[in-house]
Amino acid sequence: MLERDEVEEETSGTPEDISEEEAPQGAEPASEEEGEASSSDDGTATVEILPSETDRLRQQLEEASARLRAVSKAYKDLQSEMDAFRKRQQVLAEAKAEKRAGQVVERFFEPVQNLKRAVEQEGATGDDLKAGVEMVLKQFMGRMDELGLAEIPGVGSDFNPEVHDALAQMPVTDAALNGKVIEVYASGWKVGDRVIQPAQVIVGSYQAPADA
Repeated sequence: MLERDEVEEETSGTPEDISEEEAPQGAEPASEEEGEASSSDDGTATVEILPSETDRLRQQLEEASARLRAVSKAYKDLQSEMDAFRKRQQVLAEAKAEKRAGQVVERFFEPVQNLKRAVEQEGATGDDLKAGVEMVLKQFMGRMDELGLAEIPGVGSDFNPEVHDALAQMPVTDAALNGKVIEVYASGWKVGDRVIQPAQVIVGSYQAPADA
C-alpha cells in the first residue's frame, strides 16, 4: 500500500503545473508588438509604419518640394525676362516714334521759314504776298507727298462715302454733275489706302429744269 500512495503523490499535480513543466525551456510568449499589424479593442486591424518606410516617404516629400521650388524659380525668372523684354521694346518703340516725328518736322522747316519771310516782307504788295504763299503751299504739298500723304480728290470727282463727308446737297441742272463733288469745304487726306481725314464736300443733286 505504501508503494501505491507514493506513486500517486509523485504523479499528482494541477494541469497548470504540468503545462509549465512541459513548456520548452527558453520559449517566450508571442507579443502583438512584433508584427506590422495589430488589432484594436473593436477588432479593427491597424497598420504600423516601420521607421524605414517613414524615412522613404520623407525623402520623397523632400524631393518633390525641391522640384517644386526649382519650377517656381524658373517661372519667376522667365516672368522677369518677359517684363524686361517688354520694357525694352516699349523704349525702342518710343525712340523710333520720336525719331520719326523729328524727321517729319524737319521736312517742314523750309516751307515754314519761307512762309515767315513772305509774311514779314516789307513793302510787299498783295500780289507778292499771294505769290509767296503759293510757293510755300507748293513746298508743303511736296513734303507731304514725300511722306506718302495724298490729298483726296475734290471738285469734279465722284462722291465716295469712304473718303468724302457730304455736308449738303446742292441742286444742279446739269445731269453730268449729279453725284459729283461740286465744292470742297475742307480738304481730305490719306496715306496709302488709309483715310486720315475725309474731305468735307458739297454734292450735286440733279434736278430737271422746269418747263418755261
